[in-house]
Amino acid sequence: MAPDTQDQQLLDPVDRAIIEALQVSPRATWTAVGEVVGVDPVTVARRWTRLSESGVAWVTATGAAAPDGGGAAALVDIAVASEHLDAAARHIAADPYVFTLERATGAHALTAIVGAPDMSRLVGQSLERIERTPGVRAVEIHLVTRIFLEASRWRMRGLTPAQSSRLKELAPAPPARPGRGAPPDEVVMGILAADGRASGTDIAAALGTSVHTARRRLDRVLASGRLVFRCDVAQPFTGWPVCATFRATVAPARAGAIAQTLSSLPEIRMCAACTGPHNIQISVWLRSVDDVHRLESLLAERLPDLHIADRVIVLRQYKASGRILDASGRATPVLPTAPTPSETPPE
Repeated sequence: MAPDTQDQQLLDPVDRAIIEALQVSPRATWTAVGEVVGVDPVTVARRWTRLSESGVAWVTATGAAAPDGGGAAALVDIAVASEHLDAAARHIAADPYVFTLERATGAHALTAIVGAPDMSRLVGQSLERIERTPGVRAVEIHLVTRIFLEASRWRMRGLTPAQSSRLKELAPAPPARPGRGAPPDEVVMGILAADGRASGTDIAAALGTSVHTARRRLDRVLASGRLVFRCDVAQPFTGWPVCATFRATVAPARAGAIAQTLSSLPEIRMCAACTGPHNIQISVWLRSVDDVHRLESLLAERLPDLHIADRVIVLRQYKASGRILDASGRATPVLPTAPTPSETPPE
């Protein structure tokens, strides 16, 4: 969906630069962002408050991958009866393991990206929950075997390479790591999942503790390495309002080299290897529907051994980057709650 004129004015060059600065360094200080962008820190903070409170941009924290490579993810196609579509989408989006949920063209009404700490929870708490949702007629599951390019690496192109480098130089040193065996602070981690830029003062207000205590707890979480921070932006406000997915086949030995070429193209958001008849899935953001054919022609020219078998266009995003979206594509304050194995889907 393309934004209206008023919405287009939300992202002027300074807004775009601030968003990209937080894509590069999600917890950068406003002083550092202001130095790089060329505006004072108070202006940066005020603009970010407007962007985040309106649901146009947000910073979140998610669990870091385990050192042993643990974790499981799947690309899921969901066939839903039309009369149940919206209710089914709301129910599925409420699962915190559902990272992205979209309505798309093609044989399946909904497509999702689902990730969990392990295969047991992926299947038992998310995939089975999706299958039990009223109105769901069929589910096709394609396990992700490798992620070549993550969507978090996509940039607004609001900064120069020199500005991005300077921002990294200004990044604060991480706190000292906590002692081995220190228990995870799940409460603080939950606050950061909702607002990845929450400060010690914010956490103190939420928990009713002193600022000193809150900052100490925050530092322990930041030092633990258990969280990955990212800044996302509502797609309709980026200037790239069309989302499409290409499903392709490539010889396994060529997958890495092809993914490297794909990562150099500004339209490419995500590239993953998966199980199923087509072993590569590519997510792209485009400026118009016509660009689907232009990009496909470009890929055929540059990568003749990448065989695109299917392409679908997203009609609506119900959830993106872990955030539930409204009909205009803005992030809402609603946070998904963890499902339990015995949960019964609503009728």
